[in-house]
Amino acid sequence: MITDHLRTWRGFDEIDVTVVLSFVNLLLDSFSSLPEDLQSSLFEATLNADDLQKLPLGWQYLLPHQFFEEVDLSGADYASLVNSSPGNSALLFKIAMVLRDETIVKKQDFVNALNIPDHFREELGYIVGYRWGIEEEADATEDFKMDTLLHLPSDVIMGINEATFVSLDLAEKLTNITHWYLASPETNVAWYTVFEKYNGWEEIAGTPRHVLIHGHLMSGAPMDKLRELKDQETVETNLIAAVLERTNMNSIRVQEVWEALSSDDKKNGFVSQALKLDVSQILDHYKDASNVNNEQKTLLEDSWLALNADVSPWVNMLAVGFNYMQQEEYVSWTQTQLQDLGKFVAILSPSELCLIPSDNFDSSILSTILSPVLSLSQLTCIYTQFMEQSSENTLHPVLLSALPSAEILNPNAPFIWSKDKTDLLAASAIFTPAQMQALHVVSTPGQWSPSNMSSILSIHPHCLADVTPHDLRLNLDHLVQAIYTTGPDKFHTIASKIQSLPRHLLMAWLEETHGRPGSKKVDEFWSSDVLLDRITPTTLPDNAVTNPFINHPLAAQFDRFTSANKSLLPSLALAGMSCHCIDLVETPDTLQVLALFRYHLERDGSISAMPSSSRKCWAKKVRQFLHLKSLMFNVTVTSEPDLLSLLSTSDIKAIGGEILLTWGGPALASITHPEVMHEVLMAVSHTHPHLYVRNGVTYECMKVMANAMLDFMIKEEGGKVNLRVLTHVHNLVPYSDNRVLEASGEDIKLFISSVLRPVCKAVCLKSKERELVRKMILKGYGSPDTWTSLDLTELGDLLMVLARSDLAAVKPTALRRAAAQLSATTLWTTLLSDVRSNTRPVLYHEACGAWLGGKEGGRTEDAIQIYNQWNMMGQFIVVGSFLQVEVLMNENVVPKPRMNGGFYRRKRQAEVDGIDYKNIYSLVMNDMKTKFDAKELTDDQKTEATRVITETQKMLGDTSFDVLGLERGDKSQSEVLAVLAEYKDAGNMTEEQNTQVQKLAVDTQVRMIQELVTVLGLTATDLGLSSDQWDTIMARQTFVLQPQEDVAPVDPSVDGETTELLTTTEESLVIKEKKLLSRLQRLSQR
Repeated sequence: MITDHLRTWRGFDEIDVTVVLSFVNLLLDSFSSLPEDLQSSLFEATLNADDLQKLPLGWQYLLPHQFFEEVDLSGADYASLVNSSPGNSALLFKIAMVLRDETIVKKQDFVNALNIPDHFREELGYIVGYRWGIEEEADATEDFKMDTLLHLPSDVIMGINEATFVSLDLAEKLTNITHWYLASPETNVAWYTVFEKYNGWEEIAGTPRHVLIHGHLMSGAPMDKLRELKDQETVETNLIAAVLERTNMNSIRVQEVWEALSSDDKKNGFVSQALKLDVSQILDHYKDASNVNNEQKTLLEDSWLALNADVSPWVNMLAVGFNYMQQEEYVSWTQTQLQDLGKFVAILSPSELCLIPSDNFDSSILSTILSPVLSLSQLTCIYTQFMEQSSENTLHPVLLSALPSAEILNPNAPFIWSKDKTDLLAASAIFTPAQMQALHVVSTPGQWSPSNMSSILSIHPHCLADVTPHDLRLNLDHLVQAIYTTGPDKFHTIASKIQSLPRHLLMAWLEETHGRPGSKKVDEFWSSDVLLDRITPTTLPDNAVTNPFINHPLAAQFDRFTSANKSLLPSLALAGMSCHCIDLVETPDTLQVLALFRYHLERDGSISAMPSSSRKCWAKKVRQFLHLKSLMFNVTVTSEPDLLSLLSTSDIKAIGGEILLTWGGPALASITHPEVMHEVLMAVSHTHPHLYVRNGVTYECMKVMANAMLDFMIKEEGGKVNLRVLTHVHNLVPYSDNRVLEASGEDIKLFISSVLRPVCKAVCLKSKERELVRKMILKGYGSPDTWTSLDLTELGDLLMVLARSDLAAVKPTALRRAAAQLSATTLWTTLLSDVRSNTRPVLYHEACGAWLGGKEGGRTEDAIQIYNQWNMMGQFIVVGSFLQVEVLMNENVVPKPRMNGGFYRRKRQAEVDGIDYKNIYSLVMNDMKTKFDAKELTDDQKTEATRVITETQKMLGDTSFDVLGLERGDKSQSEVLAVLAEYKDAGNMTEEQNTQVQKLAVDTQVRMIQELVTVLGLTATDLGLSSDQWDTIMARQTFVLQPQEDVAPVDPSVDGETTELLTTTEESLVIKEKKLLSRLQRLSQR
């Protein structure tokens, strides 16, 4: 049944031995080319270490374990086999499985001698944790180093009992922070949890010695523990500050640890930590006017605004930049103001930049203000201002991005191609299509020359987008020569950049190479030595050239690159493999080619996917590989589940879940061998959820696999659902059933915080499964009103499953502090390619809706619901971002340090935006009166309008009495107004009280506008407002009192105690923030 289904719907050929005979011939052909003594050793199973090294990689991989076990190899010998092909993950797992039953000493020797890419370290952790295992109790004698243990799966780490923890001396091993930075944030949580469980918090932060040796474990600590640092008196705060300097922590944890530091420590560490601080902490830093200095600004510019710098939260950029702005009358700015602001002009909008007089923008100021983070629109404004007053024929390299297309084509353009091409190509990264087309015109005449082509390939290969496949094939030798011209130093840079070439050009590269002499073996099959750029006796590397990265996945290709016998370098173009090209791969080398193919697709860490055509063709090629195995090992295969049972651990890891999903859920869940089924489903469960959406697998298939995996794991664990079960089911947990709710709240929270990566939390679910995940979250994290900002960042895109009431219960300050990370890490607004029924990339949430809708696409109820959920989560994050700016702009938080008169940092935009609230209020009231007189108001409208007016008047009276410190008691509204008039006439109000009462009068008008426009059905157009003005009015807070001690003028020269802004902000703004949160959510419902 399954086999027939796959033949019909997946295009899989019938299982027939004759199909693979040609592949056997290929294997025999490679065997016959071996030396006779090696052939004899292979037949007689008497291979030695040298023999194994001489075997082709395909033979090394396909040999049964027994061949290796007969050879007395050391761990280092085994490692040398893997090191010969660093990017071949299949061989790594093959050798690891051979060593499964060897001694710990040999295993450790193997690990120590490995030169594998860093991103394979997690694969090594998988081997140690799930295949080799960790000995238990006092018998544990393993001597794995911490850089090996560091990458163990979280459930294995949490499964270490106390006796094993002690016998393995893990407390001592965890003092080694050399490789700590390579561990994921999730693994940090797991190691902290197990350490704190057996040794306690005291051995992390209890004494100066423990802070020195174990302080880095704070990067996995919960908020409540980090808050204890603030009140402790046993550890000097400079030691805690040193922990921040040497440890990569989540921003929320940095903010908590920051509160424990002394003023001097904060001042000294500000530049290095400001990127991760809360805006309130930045404001606190600048209370000291001496911190507003050019030295500190320059350091921040270098760390925030340089090329490839970490992206700072926007509100942090504003908080720093405002301190270097003397005033905001841009039309009166001189070069002094521009000089003061420096590269922080990035906080100015294009329209603000255009207001600055153009005579300030001469060549002397450009290097001071220009930076790579400026947008094209900002650069265009600066370019226009510069050109208005400059007669120079040269241009700053950064400003080349703003050259109009006509100017690029101008014979007198401010650049010379031969001299400035590097800068121009770098600037083209943000070109518009018109500019890009103009650049193509300029670069085309000599683009195939080695010097031009090498610049294009190493900086911006997209310049070749207009090249046809035919032209590339004709000029392939020129392109390859350009790569050689750059030399070994730029090999890895160009290898990376080449992956951005359009796929059809990479495909043409491979097709042309395949047609050249020497590229084929039997029939039309590729020679793997050519395709993978292997070292052969005729292509030996240049020993005078040192390989700079011996553990790089392309280390072997680098060696081939240095050979005097040049290659067409097809290994760099593997991402362009077509079905025809895949089908011609030597079947024994299938997994090696696939491993390098996957590396090119996944190398930049983006959420990329295989093109659907390639994925399906790779699945067919894997079937050929399994057919070949069945013949080699004399296994009779009659069905697809039998064929899949031939998969080994190394096969599965090399193939990956993305390709395995092509078989569909029923086939994978029916694999004959239960352990193979478990391994395959585990590979699927570790596949990123965005690949489920664009893979072709159905929602029901996901449920079939999830429940099959859950059944298997529950049986393995004796009927229990624990962290190990959840970790193995992994990304399939949301598609399973209510049994996962049997896990403890502690295990659920650990699963989310120490197992799931951010990319695993954007899960596309229907309403039933969303509710299941919601229940898991509530069980693990408790009620939303207790969640911290760290909880929110741990949940990340899983917030999508929550109900509106859940989000409304979140504390505004927790949301505010988490907003920057939530917006930076969300995947729901990421463009996905290869989405069904779409020829262009679409947003993830749209792709999700289309997938949930099945054949009907995004028009179903499920698709609409997922859009609404995304919209709600997006508004939730926007509210948090708004609250960040609210803290920055609100006048009652911190006085502006540079204004000695005690004036405030900036009045809120809503109060200085030029909106005439009185006039708008009159328009609304006149509209209501006109409709009332014309009897156009319904009874419901009359009732609602009366309620609004009554409630607003009551709020005015109550709040005014609060300002005056009076008790209202049972006074009527008219009595309240009489008391207020009496107070005003008698001059009993202080200046602050008078200011607040005046503000309340405006608040009355604003609230009436906000409420009545909904009742009357008025729009921004009806009131003559722009959309920005409308949004400002509707988002403005009303009837929120500012503590009078906060609004009083403050002398910044007074050296008072450090304000604990995280606490102060929450206490003083909580009422405001809740109001704002409630209002914005109400607006979203409208």
